[in-house]
Amino acid sequence: MNQDPLQPVPKPEGVVPLPEREALRLGMDAPISRRDFVGSTLIGTGATLLGAGAPGALRSAHAQTVGLPLTGLGADWTGPGGVGDYARSNGNTHEVLNAAHGYVRNRDIDERLASAADTGETFDLVVVGCGIAGLAAAYTHHKARPRSSVLLLDQHPVFGGEAKQNEFEVDGTHLWAPQGSTGMVFPLNRAKDYNFYSRFYEELDFPREFRFQEPKNLGTRDLLVPGDMWGPMHISWEAADVGYFFESKGFVKNMWRDGLRHTPYSESDRLSFMTAELHRSRDRRPDWEPWLDSMTYSEYLRNELRVHSPAFERYIGPVNAAMGCGLGPDVISAYSAFNYMAPGVVAQGRDLTKGYADPGDTLYLVTLPGGNASIARRLVQKMIPGSFKGARLTELLLGGIHFAALDRAPNPVRMRLSSTVVAVQHEGAPAKARKVIVWYERAGKVHKARAKAVVMAGQQHVNRHICRDIPQAYRDAMATFHHAPVLTINVALRNWRFLDKLGISCARWFEGFGWWTGLRRNVLLDGKESMPLDPNKPVVLTQYNPFLLPGMPFPQQCTAARMQLFHMSYAEIEAAVRSQFTKMFASAGFDAARDIAGITTNRWGHAYVVAPPGFFFGKDGKAAPKDVIRKRFHRIAFAHSELTGAQMWETAADEGERAARQVLEVI
Repeated sequence: MNQDPLQPVPKPEGVVPLPEREALRLGMDAPISRRDFVGSTLIGTGATLLGAGAPGALRSAHAQTVGLPLTGLGADWTGPGGVGDYARSNGNTHEVLNAAHGYVRNRDIDERLASAADTGETFDLVVVGCGIAGLAAAYTHHKARPRSSVLLLDQHPVFGGEAKQNEFEVDGTHLWAPQGSTGMVFPLNRAKDYNFYSRFYEELDFPREFRFQEPKNLGTRDLLVPGDMWGPMHISWEAADVGYFFESKGFVKNMWRDGLRHTPYSESDRLSFMTAELHRSRDRRPDWEPWLDSMTYSEYLRNELRVHSPAFERYIGPVNAAMGCGLGPDVISAYSAFNYMAPGVVAQGRDLTKGYADPGDTLYLVTLPGGNASIARRLVQKMIPGSFKGARLTELLLGGIHFAALDRAPNPVRMRLSSTVVAVQHEGAPAKARKVIVWYERAGKVHKARAKAVVMAGQQHVNRHICRDIPQAYRDAMATFHHAPVLTINVALRNWRFLDKLGISCARWFEGFGWWTGLRRNVLLDGKESMPLDPNKPVVLTQYNPFLLPGMPFPQQCTAARMQLFHMSYAEIEAAVRSQFTKMFASAGFDAARDIAGITTNRWGHAYVVAPPGFFFGKDGKAAPKDVIRKRFHRIAFAHSELTGAQMWETAADEGERAARQVLEVI
């Protein structure tokens, strides 16, 4: 798609207005937990702040943003958040975006900094951002100096960053699903071999191995249900019964098992698919890592594998993007694709002399009920007494957060949520300063506190606005970080008999809204199931939806993709999900009005940093910008998984630890 970035950005495929009669047929008026919250309109107006002018503003979009305020979003844009502790924190909500765009990006609050209320507090360490990196930084500091004072500040109502969960109550069954970050790599010894490991796992007191539940009451008795939602997307397609939906043919089951013979793909395309998938030979050149980082994944496929197939790139693009690369083959570095075990390039992970076969054959993922919210919860529990009740794994993962305990003065580690940090600056000349001032907005008031050191655990597109006295070299490095959005949708169903009848556990489709969803076998916690896996009982189906605009230049593609995400109202997304599910599953008895119990959307406008060629190892003889940012600037250090180019909980924790150790040098 060679879209002119100056022209209006279209809605994603499948997002179209519905006639009222069709909306009613799909259950848009059904009494699920949404319209008590947003009103009774069938199709909401959504992000009116962006309006018709937003796409035209791409004229000046060189990186993260467009020349518009991007404030004024309302609750009809966010939609319902389900039940439980995370009900007001489903992704980047309208409150979060309004504050981030207004206070941080647009600096609407700067005139109030001089009159900010001084809290009178001086902490040994302030951590800005309560995602995994920020929590790991605070934990590292606390473990090194248990009596030292630490304050964590976060804009969201709940800690965790993208490691949060959605919860539903459906027909007496409680359901959990991840909002974003999910998955721990096992077995641990193999995870170490493939660099999918963090020593922080030793701190979590989680099991060293897990058992998975088995499905019950299946009509298709040999239905293969995977243990995680990521592998069957492509890495381990053999681990599930996958239905590939083509509008011209319907479902083709397990297309890879017979060489794609029953798909609509041409013989030439089928050969390209198989060539990419069956490539197993490593390039033995000693500089293979910077070599891969010198080209896009598309260039690797075409020049190294001789795979010239737009159909294959359209197939693999959403897999690349959703798993962690953010965008597709036309943009991402081949080394970024390697990090997420993409076809062809994954061969570089094979080392038969050491007994290393394909990572997908020796590794598996463990997904706890709410994804990696479990890791965030454990770190908080270890730092802040009383934040959770009970020590058992089920009590930690399935119980509630004691929010009143998070900001108690006697505790050495404290956490202040719904607090938007707007400015950070050394008190005096950075080289001589003994303290750093941190300004933040909370409940409409601007406050300031001091710290001996600060860890900035957010993304660089935010840090370059907040950090007021960093040198130009840091700003230039931060400006090279470009992010792609992901929309995580969790659909709570009253049953999944339609999947059982179709004989599939996962679905992939190629036209319309979205591209993938599926079942997973949950792990047993304290020997028990957290949720049923029975086609007659409720379940949550998760979708990780990227926004790909192949052919549009980078980084404008990131900005245009984000505009697509921002332009959709909750009601439009809901209608698109209902329509897509009906198109695919109605023939097997699915009824959207009857079977959908709830839909929660989680918008992550800057979900993944996009790593084009040169991101990892630099180019033209210059160091990679990430290596500039990794250096402490006097009393300020930076920590985020994006500084590795591979955003996983393990890299986030390791970056948090590194930054904490850097500031310990000056405290």
